[in-house]
Amino acid sequence: MSLTERGPVSRRRFLARWGAGTVVLVAGFDLVARQWVTEAAAADSTSFAAAPSLDGTLTFDAESLAANAHDQGNIVFRTPCAVLRPGSVRDIRKMVAFCSDHGIEVAPAGAHHAMFGQPLVSGGLVIETRSLNTVHSIGTDGADVDAGVLWKDLIEAAYEQGLTPASITSYTSTTVGGTLSMGGIGMMSSYQVGAQVDHAQRLQVVTGEGHQKWCSDTQNSDLFEAALAGLGQCGVITRATLDLVPAKQSARTYRIGYADIPTFFQDIRVLANRGEFDSLGSIPQPGTAQPLTLWATVFHNTGEVPDASHLLRGLSPVADTAAFEDYGYLDYISLVTDMYDAFAANLDWDAKVKPWSDLFLPDGAVEEYVEAMFASLTPEDLGPTGFGLIFPMLRSSYGRPLLRLPSGASGPWVWLVSVLTDSARSGPDPDFASRMMDRNYRFYQDAAAVGGVRYPHGACAFTEADWQAHYGSMWTRFVSWKNEYDPNGILTPGPGIF
Repeated sequence: MSLTERGPVSRRRFLARWGAGTVVLVAGFDLVARQWVTEAAAADSTSFAAAPSLDGTLTFDAESLAANAHDQGNIVFRTPCAVLRPGSVRDIRKMVAFCSDHGIEVAPAGAHHAMFGQPLVSGGLVIETRSLNTVHSIGTDGADVDAGVLWKDLIEAAYEQGLTPASITSYTSTTVGGTLSMGGIGMMSSYQVGAQVDHAQRLQVVTGEGHQKWCSDTQNSDLFEAALAGLGQCGVITRATLDLVPAKQSARTYRIGYADIPTFFQDIRVLANRGEFDSLGSIPQPGTAQPLTLWATVFHNTGEVPDASHLLRGLSPVADTAAFEDYGYLDYISLVTDMYDAFAANLDWDAKVKPWSDLFLPDGAVEEYVEAMFASLTPEDLGPTGFGLIFPMLRSSYGRPLLRLPSGASGPWVWLVSVLTDSARSGPDPDFASRMMDRNYRFYQDAAAVGGVRYPHGACAFTEADWQAHYGSMWTRFVSWKNEYDPNGILTPGPGIF
């Protein structure tokens, strides 16, 4: 990947890059009919607002609208009226300002990996951020990248210089802007370093009135906090500077199967408290002889052989049977991405309904919660390629206020507990989605009763009261940020927060 910054993209180059066929270009917006119009239709309109000139394209052809009417969850369907494929950040600034002036809702969309309609908008404008995908620079002081860059491309480019992002999610075919808006839980990297939002040094953000601003902990700090894990409510992230750390060359993953939940938690807590592994967690298989398998990964360089007898000391006897696998660093980081890519290529995975549940549990309640959840699961709760996740996170390493964690949690750990359900067949299935949505809300209510909170990537319908409870002491401040940075309330309506 070239690390040089691209200049403005001509219309011809842009269409060639996206492989577009017949593209219907938008001339402006009919303020009475509340719809985008072509140049031909604009001639007959008496209430026409001309769209600004752009480096990219503004289109409303059927193919573009259909592609932006759903996300990876295939639960929520909302059709926009137009799609912006920006050729520059200036395009985003111009179009957000235009939409703010005329009361048109706007939703930025990266890789569409959200599960519950977060990047969707009905009758408004979708901004496809993937067209802005330049890696501007990489060095020991960090990576400067456009928001449409995929994490996997950044990881590969950084690794060429012996570096890696400090926090890496399990699936890396997501955009930098997308995960920074959500939070970005670093399951493939150290469980002790926080989320991806904790490693953003600086952001470029377009606010809800179309103002382009740089922000950081010391510059426009309120906007910085509002954008990171802010679910797109206060601005569109267009560029970011991110922490990089030295990368090791290899990864060794030990796998230990457990027949009972208490022994699993006993052992994983021993390893977590010692801090000698880089990644710890489990992909549970409920209903099997060993429902929990502990994955413990240590990164190392060539010639450094991990010592299992030292790393696994003091665990229960079942650890004596631990098996291990070795990977190159990049091969390890891409394990989950490669798996999902294989599902998409061979099992029509992209068309499956995916009512995922993602929750954070306090340390003192996680074992009892997992015991009760496992007992309730049926084959339908996972589906043919679904699975669960249980990962510890060092609470003190998470610092961004809008990424909510259990309040008053006992102990140093917070636990991600997920059920990543998919449907048995492809295509929309409202009945299945409804059953699983009801289940997810029960999961959430049970978690909330013991101090847990939701990670809002998954599919769980929240009421206004639920959102207020979710943000707790931050709710009033979040409302004030929304009013300041998006006073006309046009940005990212999908989550339904405001």
